[in-house]
Amino acid sequence: MELAPSPDLVAQRLVAPERPAAAASEREQAFADLARLATAVLGAPIALIALVDDGPPLLCASAGLDRDDASAYLSFCTFAIQRGEACELADLDVEPQLADHPLVAFGSPLGDGSRVRSLAAAPLCDREGRTLGVLCVLDDVPRRLGEEQRRGLLALARQAAQRIELDRRERELAEQRAALARARAEALTSARAKDVFLANMGHELRTPLNAILGCAELLREEATAAGLGQLLPDIQTVDRSGRHLVAVIEDILDLARLEAGVPQLRREPVAVAPLAEEMEAAVRPQLRGRPLRWRLALEPGLGDISTDATKLRQILLNLLSNAIKFTVGGEVELAVRLVREGDREFVAFRVADTGIGIAADKLSLLFRDFSQVHDRRHNFGGTGLGLAISRRFARLLGGDIVVDSELGRGSRFTLLLPRT
Repeated sequence: MELAPSPDLVAQRLVAPERPAAAASEREQAFADLARLATAVLGAPIALIALVDDGPPLLCASAGLDRDDASAYLSFCTFAIQRGEACELADLDVEPQLADHPLVAFGSPLGDGSRVRSLAAAPLCDREGRTLGVLCVLDDVPRRLGEEQRRGLLALARQAAQRIELDRRERELAEQRAALARARAEALTSARAKDVFLANMGHELRTPLNAILGCAELLREEATAAGLGQLLPDIQTVDRSGRHLVAVIEDILDLARLEAGVPQLRREPVAVAPLAEEMEAAVRPQLRGRPLRWRLALEPGLGDISTDATKLRQILLNLLSNAIKFTVGGEVELAVRLVREGDREFVAFRVADTGIGIAADKLSLLFRDFSQVHDRRHNFGGTGLGLAISRRFARLLGGDIVVDSELGRGSRFTLLLPRT
């Protein structure tokens, strides 16, 4: 006795989801090719591919049927998906759930007398075993597949599943790219806001500090002229503290600009020897009154270097100021020479001192933000940003800073910059 098909099967047969009326995409073309290949490999007149996406199966591709007729056959895919495994039904006339299906019992709606008599199907599964859809092959005669045909059906089902997985990964990548694009746009907006903030903050801080330093200079001159020498130490304290605060602000603003990616390079030809002599003049006031010898050693024929002169001056002034600060007595030297590495030429600015030096276990901390490698009890001061900023500037210019130091015997910092 034959059993009637389930109500769900009948409902899905009567109201079959339709494919979107859109131009065939690359994915649709791939599934259509697989359906045609299935009919050729299995020697069957009809092949269907249906996908499951949080709802009833949706017909994705067919072979051997017109687009308008294919939806009437979707219920065979639904039946195969409900089975949940590969299946082969050699004679549908004796299958309880399909025997009274109109296409089995009465034949094609075209009235050509052909009936669906056999079905073979393989599920499309992802790597976790979840069912993504089904590849279903129908024939108008009772038949069983040969062993090669069964393997071919399973192989085509795997290809279809891989295509679905590929499409899924492409969608995920597209979503990630869109998210990254949004994040980048937000970061650029944030960077621009930070740039504006830095410019405003720098102006707001420098303006009163410059006024304070200017007033301190006037007070020094007036106190000297009026013979009020007892006021000079206090005036010098104001001036020294103001200049220290300016240096701290500049360091913090430089770090913020680097973090925000704001710094812009202005490369130009810079004469190396005159720049080094300029550095000598710049540090002379720091040497005044201290038992330090200054040496400037320039190799002949230094010529020009293509770089950002402002940032180069800032790096050298930081290295020289540190050398002077950490050298109580002895010598500070700026030596400049040309070096070659392979086919590239570099200008090496070496700042050497005979100061307190740096312990070997502290060298790795030198270029970290806000890092102090010397005992704070020595009261050397500083923000711990100078060397970190200098190395970032050096790398921004295509070079680097290397250090060699020995505790109690001094340090040697070498700034290497490409000649061009």
